Amino acid sequence: MADRKVLLGIGIGIIIGTIFMGFSKLNYELSDAQVEVKARALGMKYPDEVKIMIKDEVKK
Repeated sequence: MADRKVLLGIGIGIIIGTIFMGFSKLNYELSDAQVEVKARALGMKYPDEVKIMIKDEVKK
């Protein structure tokens, strides 16, 4: 009986959550340049900006 109540609670929670998410309108309109600026502020690097170390060339 307790399992049925738990599953019912989870089901009701999913339904209520879906309804709330359906009414929320998240619309982020960022240009590609704005996305790149924010990503670089968070530490993004392009592959050609990173120094590559080849395993065979590294000598200890």
